[in-house]
Amino acid sequence: MIKTPPRTPLHAILRHLTPAQREEFASISGTPVNYLYQLALCWRSSCSSTKAVGIADASVVMAERYGSVAVTADQLGRMCPPKGAV
Repeated sequence: MIKTPPRTPLHAILRHLTPAQREEFASISGTPVNYLYQLALCWRSSCSSTKAVGIADASVVMAERYGSVAVTADQLGRMCPPKGAV
């Protein structure tokens, strides 16, 4: 099976983690796994700054524990083009 490249840095993190680790990531970030996927796949164009910081902080914890990459709040804010952009 050929996998397509991850769409966003957050998508790369989610792909790296096991299902149990994704649940842990979501718990630490204070949001459900489904919400993380909505952001990662650009089904949501953005999130609040509070959520972005929580996800970024949780990504650092997961990178330290499981060797995934970390994402910054700034990357989260810029990873998906605005709706209607070319």
